[in-house]
Order: sequence, then C-alpha cells, then structure tokens
Amino acid sequence: MRIKAINSILYLLSSLFIDPPCASAFYFRLDGDRLWLQANQTPLSEILDEFFRAGVEVRLDPRVQSVVTGSVHGKDLGEALEALLEPNDYVLTWKMLGGPLGRIPKLKEIDVFKPGGEAAVQPRPWKPRAFETTRGVSGTAPEFVKDELLIGVRSGATYDRLQHLLDSIGGMIVEADASTGVYLIRFPSGTNVEALLERLLRHPLVAHAELNYVARLPEHAAADDVPATIPSVKPPAEGAIPVAVLDSGLDPRAGLSGVVSAGWDAVDPGKPLSDPEGHGTQMAFLASGLLSASGLATAGRTLPVVSIRTFDAEGKTSNFAILQALTYAAKAGAKVVNMSWGSDTDSDFMRAAMQKAARRGLILVAAAGNEPTGRAVYPAAYPQVLAVGGILADGRPWNRSNHGEFVDLSAPALAAFPIGHNGPAGRYAGTSISSVVVANALAQYLNRHPGATAASATAALTQALSPAPAGGYGAGILDAAALRRFLNP
Repeated sequence: MRIKAINSILYLLSSLFIDPPCASAFYFRLDGDRLWLQANQTPLSEILDEFFRAGVEVRLDPRVQSVVTGSVHGKDLGEALEALLEPNDYVLTWKMLGGPLGRIPKLKEIDVFKPGGEAAVQPRPWKPRAFETTRGVSGTAPEFVKDELLIGVRSGATYDRLQHLLDSIGGMIVEADASTGVYLIRFPSGTNVEALLERLLRHPLVAHAELNYVARLPEHAAADDVPATIPSVKPPAEGAIPVAVLDSGLDPRAGLSGVVSAGWDAVDPGKPLSDPEGHGTQMAFLASGLLSASGLATAGRTLPVVSIRTFDAEGKTSNFAILQALTYAAKAGAKVVNMSWGSDTDSDFMRAAMQKAARRGLILVAAAGNEPTGRAVYPAAYPQVLAVGGILADGRPWNRSNHGEFVDLSAPALAAFPIGHNGPAGRYAGTSISSVVVANALAQYLNRHPGATAASATAALTQALSPAPAGGYGAGILDAAALRRFLNP
C-alpha cells in the first residue's frame, strides 16, 4: 500500500498541533497509522531517527533540511506528516503484521524528498542496527533489550482493545511473530519497562509478558593459527534438505553462496547477509559438510544451508529475533536447526517456541556452553532441544565444555577454519562446533532416509553413539565410529 503526499496543505495546522505541555521535551510514538510527537526546534533528521528506531526504513532527499516545533497526539499519520513535512513530499510503504489479533498495519518505509525529487532519496547513513541492552533499574536483572517487552494476548482479544491498553502505557507494536503469536512492543527511550511488566502481567487482556531477553555468542578458544584451506564447493543435490544456522550471518567473501539455499537478516531485515563476527560463517562451513571437526571425516555430501543472521555486530541477539529466525527456518524448508550459542536465562516464550518448532517436525540442536559450570544453558536445556557438549578427538572431555544432566550427547569441539571469529583464521575450540557437527549428521541422515521423522532420526543417532565419559556428557559421543554407524548402518 503506497500513499503519495500532495503538495498543497489540505489540513489546518491548528487542527493538528497544540501547545506542548513542556516545550523542551521531545516525545515520539508511532502505533499503526497513528502518530504522537512533541518537538521543539527538533531537526527533521532526529525525528526520522525515531522512525528508524521503530523499525521503519527511512530514505531522505539530502536537500531536505528542516526543524519541527509543535505536538500531535494520536493523529492519523498521513495528516500529521502532511503538516510536518510541508512543502516536501513523501511516500509511505506499509506492510501487514500477522498474529492472533488479525492483520495489523505497520509502516515499513518512509521516503522524504523535495517536490518532484523522489529519485534523489538515499538511505540514511545509519549505524548498523544493534540491540541496546540493559540489566534493569537494579543493574542485576538478566540482560534484556532496553525499552522493549514481549506480549502474548488471551483468546478473544482484539486489536482495538490492545491499542487502548498500549495508549494507556505509551507502547507501540513494532513487530509480530505470527507463528508464536508474540508481539514486540517498544516504548519511548528511558521507560521503566520492568515496572510496566508487572502491570501487564495482571491485565486481563495479556496471557503472558516478558522482557525481551538477550543472548550472546560464545567466545571461541583459538587453538592455533593454522587455517583450513577453503574447500572446493560441491553444489548440494537438487531437492536436498537444508540445515538452518541461526548465528551471526554469512560472510559473502567466504565462497559459500553455492550452498546457501535461503538467507535472511533477522537483525536488519532487508539488508543482504553479512557476518561481522565470523562465527556464523564458521558454522555454515561445518553445517554444509564442506569442513568437519577434528577427528571426523566429512560425510561426503554437501548440504544446503539456510543462513539466518540472528546476532548483531557485537554478538548479541534478542528472544524476539530468535523467534522470527525459527519461523523463517521452517518456511525455508529446513528440518534441522543449529543454535551454537546459549544463555543462562530461561524464558516461557522461548520454551513455547521450541515446543512449537518441534511439533512442526524440526530437529533442534544447541551448544551446551563453554563454561564447565554444570548449570543449565538455554535453549539447550529445553526438552525439545538436543544439548551437545564438547570432547576432544580422542574422546576425552574438552576441559572447557559444560556438562550436566541437561546434556544429551557430546561431539568433537575442535575444527580448523579458513575464516576467524573476531580473530584470525585457524583452529578453534567450542561446543559451538560440537553442536553443528551433530546438526550436520542429523541432516545427512534425513537426506539419506527421506521417510525418517525427527523422532526416528534422533533415536537412530542415540543408538549409534559411542560410550560417553563420566561426568555429565550425555548418553554418548558422536565420534568417527559412531558417525559411520549412524550414516552407514
């Protein structure tokens, strides 16, 4: 849906603007097709920054430079922009969010330009999108994204009723995950979302609400600086089942385009895949079978990879980004999902998302963690996820691998890569490697046994494992002998 501004003013400014209660305060809120704004000699570029923060792509004619003074409260976005941007023109592009409340309008893009100058618009030179995090008012809460909450609504709730609730607390719907029915709600900068969370949990419209918790990529241990050579890429067989990698993305220089069957940036949707960290690219080499861990031979078949950039350039992701990445992986045809990372923070929304993904037939694999604490790490500790610990090529435990009752199995934790993870190419160690080794093996099995289910593939893997060392490293280890038994029974 596209709306083109007309050049003349059709609405009196007095019908839109009133004297702001505090002339020095700045306030921005965008919810659906309604705008709240209070500004005092505020550069238009700063207002457009707030659109960007609300998840809207912004393109601007560099010749447009103006300031805005006044306020508008819950007015139609088109009417408000007609006055705010005069004498300039604009184009709005909309999308519809799915979910339990039905189709909700969401502004996707705004272009602002001089009359007749639409061709002059340029993307704003934004910093790459990143998750702003906090540990709350006390400074001791689990890390979460600032100014954001996740909400699930009760059966029978309507969009009008949710709008009324959000109007009362200053929230705005930024995104929705149709698969889980979770809505991402953002608030003006500096909002005490912890206090709002307590209020929402008691509201009859809300089934559940949570902070938008954060997970971080693990720090790989660099074993040496002798890299693997970039292997020649054998294209996957036509119709092969892909394995999804939810990670830091994919480096376009790594030569893996021939194995990527689908890709998406969940951090900055619409942008081409990249990998500022390198971790996701390492995992893609292993997931595809082009490389393998120390002590294992490649299975001989190249698998397609669904690469989903889920972490920002600082190695952070949010629970909502993970929910959307899981949804994308299923739609892209993946049957195995690798998650070579984890968090100490449990989440009801994340637990429910893993349950839903497993019911859809996805095999979920995650790293047990690189700190030998014995404590549960999520998502690995959820019952629907295979938690993988790390071993050395000789079957002994890797000394930094986590362990415990939640660990299902262990696999080799060392591999050499032609690209580094925040460092040089070479050999690295981590349960990230162990996890993706198992994910590749399961995807290889599914491709060799097209009739296999998630349950039968997992059972066959468990039966093929070699004995595990004592101390909480799971039901067995996936060493070279176990891999041969699994794939060539």
